Amino acid sequence: MTQELQQLFIQAFPALDHTGQEQAMQLYRLLKTGQPVPVSHFANTIDLAENETEELLARWTGVTFDQNELINGFWGVSTEETTHQFQLDQTTLYTWCAWDLLFMPHIFGQTIQAKTRCPVSKQDISLTISEQGVVKVSPEDSIITFIKPELDALKANVTNSFCQYIFFVASEAYGEQWQSTQKDGFLISLDQGFELGQNIIHQVFKDLT
Repeated sequence: MTQELQQLFIQAFPALDHTGQEQAMQLYRLLKTGQPVPVSHFANTIDLAENETEELLARWTGVTFDQNELINGFWGVSTEETTHQFQLDQTTLYTWCAWDLLFMPHIFGQTIQAKTRCPVSKQDISLTISEQGVVKVSPEDSIITFIKPELDALKANVTNSFCQYIFFVASEAYGEQWQSTQKDGFLISLDQGFELGQNIIHQVFKDLT
């Protein structure tokens, strides 16, 4: 199952050559400020005309915009508030789902402090995550709810087809309660989730990692 999921998400992510990988990483760096990014600013930083940058973004899956047509999210990272948040250099950023938190250290190259909420118990779950794995988590028995989405649905709208189902829950018992309402849902450990995310990022950004 892990290999199947890995290939699914690699196929859903934009197919990036070396230049594309650098451009995508640059977009992540701009979002790191915690503010939505004007397309013109992104264009300047990657040395493309604005219309070429708009065409580039239209080809990429996983890009979101706010009401002012500013880029406010890209494959997991968001400047819009969600239940899932993490700290980078005193800036609070958000992710589309809890699982995204596990590969933020690979994207940004540093340890993060993260927080989310169990949808069943309503408990806060806090984590310290490094590039090597989950350093600390409270509650200690927390695990991940998961589904296997269809590729076309994932490409069309990752948040609706996948992210809305993906949480950290405070224990396996709470996970089983969640499963009782999701016929296709299953549970994975934080370590499994971290390894899955790490492998995907290393493959998508294979020239840079």
